[in-house]
Parts: sequence; structure tokens; C-alpha cells
Amino acid sequence: FLFATGDCEKWLVAPRYSVQGQFAGRRYITKSSTSSKRYTAQWYSRRRYPWEPWVTLKDWRFSWNKGLIMYGEAGYGNVHAKAILPKHFGANVYIRDRIIPVPDCSKMDGGGWKLVRHVPPGYNWHPAKDDLRGTAKYGRPSKRVSAPAWSIKFDKTPF
Repeated sequence: FLFATGDCEKWLVAPRYSVQGQFAGRRYITKSSTSSKRYTAQWYSRRRYPWEPWVTLKDWRFSWNKGLIMYGEAGYGNVHAKAILPKHFGANVYIRDRIIPVPDCSKMDGGGWKLVRHVPPGYNWHPAKDDLRGTAKYGRPSKRVSAPAWSIKFDKTPF
């Protein structure tokens, strides 16, 4: 997965096993806008909290109010979204597909990323509630930063 702000200023790459499923603990980040080396961060994805998973650049406790959250769900807002989404033109989720040139963050880290989920600038995270399994489909895919939130299914896409 590649999580990137709409302006591509903040981003992180994480393996699928770090992102999907239920967890409350340290997860691997392959590289990010803050480090070119692999590291871990404390993330949460607990079934009882529909706004999770929280995917962050640093440990969640140091990220939630500092604009370092890269992904959240259930349309959650508050400072979790306000600290990053309006300032960085929203946020996007990519999965790596075959090499397909796309004129945006898809060329980062060697390219081949496919945009699968988008949330516009504003005060709320993704409306999805699928724990990044790729089963949620909503909105209309668009390359416009201002487009309403959207997601395509990617649960059957190999990556």
C-alpha cells in the first residue's frame, strides 16, 4: 500500500500484512516521507472502533493531532482529519499494480501504484469500513483532488 496526501508531501509505503486485519501494535512501514529506511509505528485496527485502522507516519499517540495520520475510516473527523486533509489536498490510497504510468504519486518508489481510494480536502476521513480489505466501493473514481470521496474494489486485485 502507498498512502499519500493529495499533494504527495506526506506518504508512506507499507506491506499488505501490516495494513490489513485486526491489530493494536507495531506495524512495519517500508519507507515514508520521514524515513527512507524500514521502521515500525504503533497502529490500531480494532473491530470495536469503526474509524480504524489508523495508519500513521509515527506512533499513533504522537500522530493523531499533529497531521501525521495517513488513513482512517467511517468518515471520522475531528482533529484527526482537520490537522492534515485540508492542508494537503486530501489523501489517497494506492496499491501497486503492473507498471501503469499515472501522472501523480503513482510514480513514487519505482512506480506502478494504482489509485484505489481517495478522500478530498476537508475534515473527514474515508467513509469505508472494510479495514482496507478492498471490499468497499463508493463514489465515482476521479483524478481531481476536489472530487468527493471514492473507492474501487481491490480485494481481488493481486498486489
